[in-house]
Amino acid sequence: MRSLCSLLLLSALAAAQTPEQPTPQDPPKPPARRLKIGVALSGGSALGLAHIGVLKWFEDNRIPIDYIAGTSMGSLVGGLYATGHSPDEIRTFVSKIDWGAVLSPSVPFRQLGYRRKEDSREYPSTIELGYKKKGIRLPSGLNAGHGVGLVLSRFTAPYGNLASFDDLSTPFRCVATDLNSGSEVAFDKGALFDALRSSMSLPGLFAPVHIGDKLLVDGALLNNIPVDQVKKMGADIVIAVAFVLPPPESKNVSLLGIAGRSLSVMIVANELRSIAMADLVLTPELKGLTGGDYAKYDDFSRRGYDASAKKINMMERFAVSPAEYQAYLDRRRAKRRTDVIRPDVIEVEGELAPRRKEALVAAIAPPAGQPIDVERLESELTKVTGMGRFDSVNYSFIRRGGKERLLIKANEKDYGPPFFRLSMLLDASRQEGFRFGIGGRFTFLDLGGPASEWRTDLSIGQINRLSTEYYYRLKGGKWFVAPRFYFLEDTLPVYLAGERTSDFLTRQTGGAVDAGYAFGRFQEFRAGYTLSHNRIAITKGENSFDPLSGRYSDVHFRWTYEGQDSALVPRHGVRFTTSAALVVDHPGVDKKFATAESTFSYARPFNAKYSLLTHLAGGYSPTETALSSQFWIGGVGRMDALGRGQLIGNNYYHSSARVLRSISSDSLAIFGRFYLFTGAEVGKAWYESISPKPRFSGSLGLMGETAVGVVYFGAGIGDQGDRRLFFRLGRVF
Repeated sequence: MRSLCSLLLLSALAAAQTPEQPTPQDPPKPPARRLKIGVALSGGSALGLAHIGVLKWFEDNRIPIDYIAGTSMGSLVGGLYATGHSPDEIRTFVSKIDWGAVLSPSVPFRQLGYRRKEDSREYPSTIELGYKKKGIRLPSGLNAGHGVGLVLSRFTAPYGNLASFDDLSTPFRCVATDLNSGSEVAFDKGALFDALRSSMSLPGLFAPVHIGDKLLVDGALLNNIPVDQVKKMGADIVIAVAFVLPPPESKNVSLLGIAGRSLSVMIVANELRSIAMADLVLTPELKGLTGGDYAKYDDFSRRGYDASAKKINMMERFAVSPAEYQAYLDRRRAKRRTDVIRPDVIEVEGELAPRRKEALVAAIAPPAGQPIDVERLESELTKVTGMGRFDSVNYSFIRRGGKERLLIKANEKDYGPPFFRLSMLLDASRQEGFRFGIGGRFTFLDLGGPASEWRTDLSIGQINRLSTEYYYRLKGGKWFVAPRFYFLEDTLPVYLAGERTSDFLTRQTGGAVDAGYAFGRFQEFRAGYTLSHNRIAITKGENSFDPLSGRYSDVHFRWTYEGQDSALVPRHGVRFTTSAALVVDHPGVDKKFATAESTFSYARPFNAKYSLLTHLAGGYSPTETALSSQFWIGGVGRMDALGRGQLIGNNYYHSSARVLRSISSDSLAIFGRFYLFTGAEVGKAWYESISPKPRFSGSLGLMGETAVGVVYFGAGIGDQGDRRLFFRLGRVF
């Protein structure tokens, strides 16, 4: 026993003195691969602005986005992020967008050509038809997409022809719907502009995009949250951002509200499929906001940020270290292309007249080595659409032949020319009851030469008219000649002691030829000679004189400056007209005489809500017997408290001032602008034997501009007890 213990002790001592042998170990494990994060951004009009806040939260919490895809507004925000813009830069970009102009169905009034301004004033409707080989056609959308195209060009211009959208700062996809095949189209290469413009073409609102044999509209119809596209790109984790709209608070929703809600219901089915495929879903709380609240981008962004913060427990595991996130930002920045372009060459595609093309290039070309002035570029391109033939113009930058090139593409309207502009006029008052008129203008553009046109007017009802004018620009320049032929019949009530006693009719059949100078978008001067047969009569009521008929001729001139921002309810600018005529022949008058008239209108805003609209006018004719050359005031916009034409004479003056308060919400302003107004007027029309002592009128009511013309509704009261309720829809005063 003792020997055994000694042996064990010696063995232990020996073991203690022997060096320890290493034990075999497993090879070191490589660090875990970071999961690739993909984000799918849904469409939803202004609701999509909430995506900005989502992206901002990801940035603040150092969560890299490896792949991004979007539909409609989600494609806009996603495209901005994919091209290297930070969330703060996206917010700044969005804040500079004039959504009213982008979504307006027509070109801003100031950007229209002078002749198109005349169209808007005389036929104030956005309803325009065209004629092509297949017959009469309507536009394919309320909005041709020029405004949204310019917004997209601002950041997509350097990405004109990409071999793959994977080459962007963040790999990107967006989806559209092909109406021809009824299938989804996923964009992964090509022109980024075309991809985004297609994805954002909300049916009915924006015109569809033609690419090859495809007719593309908003991708929301088939895939409003493109989770599947993010998975296909290789994302391990897909985070979807979806919007759940509350039901309408009232059963009496508007037409636009019903249409929007119907579209939302249609989209829900494909959203549910996408949500089921996502690993995580963010749903911003949007109560109190609507798809039309584009001006509330900060509210949307905050809601998106808050929705992300609520899921911090689920998403914080995707965060990386500050060093890793900085490396991620550096990689994004390295792939971003500069949007400051110094073009060596400017190319214009489209059927622009040579002089117009040369003028466009001269207007936008920067000094050698200097960058393009984007604001001026977009203004000049909008002027091209204001000519009437083109519905949109966009731009991109390409490098070809070793040179930087600015490529401008003018897209001609696909439903005309010729064009037909429809308009109507409803007028109601206690004195005259209900009056209705409807009419239209046919216009053939560039007929016989650049900027020359033939337009024909037809109206029945309040004013019966058939007239046609050929406007020819000499050698495509500023000088023009304009022969015209016309039939015009109009009536005016006759008042005695404030009571309507009869109707006064004038009928003119004849023609005129003018020559003049077109200064540009704001001014025109013309002078010419008129020859017609006129008939003047009392059609009902007291026959105060026998009908007069005979030859009428004059030599006349007119100068107009059109500098306001609207043909209907201007808030800014000046409009001035002056005209005069030497009447050589007139029924019932045996001597020559001169007439003259001038009008002046001035509008200015006080702030975003209030504005002032003023008007001055006056006219003179030396003879009381030239009845068809008389002036009148009374009626809508010309002494609201008096009946139409209640004051008549061979001299007149009139002045008005109206204070307008906007009552349009930010979301409704894109479909029409409405104002409460209060006004004061002073004026008089008189003969030499009557005192020119002024009459006064005050009024208040509702004024607005809509797609079918001006709305003017209210009540007026005069200084002699005159009271009048009035309503007008259609033409301006």
